[in-house]
Amino acid sequence: RGSTLPMSTPRKERLVSPRKDNPDLFNSPQPAGGGAGDDLDEDEEGFATMSQLAYQKPTFPAEEEALGHGGSRAGKIVIDPVHGHMYFPGLVVDAIDTPQVQRLRELKQLGTAYYVFPGSSHNRFEHSLGTCHLATNMYEGLRRSSGKAVRQHVSQADKLAVQLAGLCHDLGHGPFSHVFDNEFLPKRHPNWDPKNPAWSHESMSSDMFEWMVEDNHIDIDQETVRKVRDLITSDDARAPPGKKFLWDIVANKRNSVDVDKFEYIMRDAYNTGVKGSVDISRLLSMIKVIDDKICFKASEVYNVYELFHTRASLHQKVYTHKKAKGVEYMVVDALAEADIVWNREISNAIWSPQEFIKLDDTILKRIEWSREPGLQKGRDLVRRIRTRDLYTYVNEYTVPEHDIPNFTPVCETDITTCQGDNNVPGGLRPEDIVVHNMKIDYAMKNKNPVDSVFFFQEYGDKNCFHIDKSKVSVLLPSNFMERKVRVYSKNRSQEYVEAVDQAFVNHQRRMYAAAQQLTPARKRRRFSKTKRFSPSF
Repeated sequence: RGSTLPMSTPRKERLVSPRKDNPDLFNSPQPAGGGAGDDLDEDEEGFATMSQLAYQKPTFPAEEEALGHGGSRAGKIVIDPVHGHMYFPGLVVDAIDTPQVQRLRELKQLGTAYYVFPGSSHNRFEHSLGTCHLATNMYEGLRRSSGKAVRQHVSQADKLAVQLAGLCHDLGHGPFSHVFDNEFLPKRHPNWDPKNPAWSHESMSSDMFEWMVEDNHIDIDQETVRKVRDLITSDDARAPPGKKFLWDIVANKRNSVDVDKFEYIMRDAYNTGVKGSVDISRLLSMIKVIDDKICFKASEVYNVYELFHTRASLHQKVYTHKKAKGVEYMVVDALAEADIVWNREISNAIWSPQEFIKLDDTILKRIEWSREPGLQKGRDLVRRIRTRDLYTYVNEYTVPEHDIPNFTPVCETDITTCQGDNNVPGGLRPEDIVVHNMKIDYAMKNKNPVDSVFFFQEYGDKNCFHIDKSKVSVLLPSNFMERKVRVYSKNRSQEYVEAVDQAFVNHQRRMYAAAQQLTPARKRRRFSKTKRFSPSF
């Protein structure tokens, strides 16, 4: 029998026993003096893999009530196309059934990428449920695999805090998700500093969570509320010894390996059809806590690299798709027009959770069907989106490697000042174009995030270590960040597109003495909409 089983599959007699045989697997904390279930500490084969956890409900409704964490509703099982059956205890269901969380149903996870990838219709709501589910699984996996020293430090209240942080970590996202904070807010707040913004969706998420608890009279004590806020913002300043690893489950600022990233990579790849090479279920199986840090089995080091490679690939293929970004800039311009007419109603909503909750993707419909005379330009932009009359992608170039550290973002005036003779009446103006300064990295700017990941060799080990990239593979990247500069023409007419293209080439020659773009200017055929859809003979 042993010769036919995969090495990672526990022997039949080592599977997690039923509740009546090992009640400690479902109860925490453990008595300091030991007790039933301490065999998990003495036998490294006794750890529970995530494949086992996937078929076990970690906590049952009757036990929630006994533990004082039952909530006003019963626990629920939700079927999900990515994770299968997901179980949520009563208090988490209390949080799910609130206006603050239900608002996430109206926020597209991938923003304007939905206009390019029709399958990516998923919303922040299902992503948040999935993150809560994975946070539960990671917590249970760490508690079971890491021994008595860890189990005696954590409690059911800690588990609840991790679950709520997973569920509520995205409450602070605005319309069209990252479009709102990355593009719209800097446009409407003149003194906005992208490197040190006065507002972030993480801080709004924590504010929204606290308001959600108060507004819906959810039975959660103030200590748990404070802990959830800190978990969402990854603020571990008040994390007690023995529990600091909990702050790395949902939002890991140490190395960016967390269940939020696991979930959106799995769900975005599933819904867009863009395949990745990382095995996240295996990563979740090969973990334990050492020295208050989440560590991965050394055999998974290449899989960790694949996690960041897949993320970068999704950024290249989906998140920064040239057509999706064209729609994104049109949405931003439409929102800016509305914000002017509505006396900064949108841009100032970030200072109040009670106002912020009113913002979601349906704001585009509000603009589209408004009758206010001052919103005609905004309505025209939405109409262009509906008829696929999008801002035109002209070209892009990759910033040379040696220029990346001191790169200065290119602005519209840098391009228009390089224009030569063209057929645009009066010449190109900065408002005729959009420049996209694109940055794709491995989640930690120009650093290798795996240098900050800890590993262990065997499950019985008490020490953890880093693994140098040179010992993994010579095929791994030597750089972990790239920059590209793209330019769009807001006017689709041939005269404007050709003028923008030539100005962009001249800009590259001024900066680098030669054109850096990968492909030459595309030959665009001149044809009207009538001719475009006429049959050819």
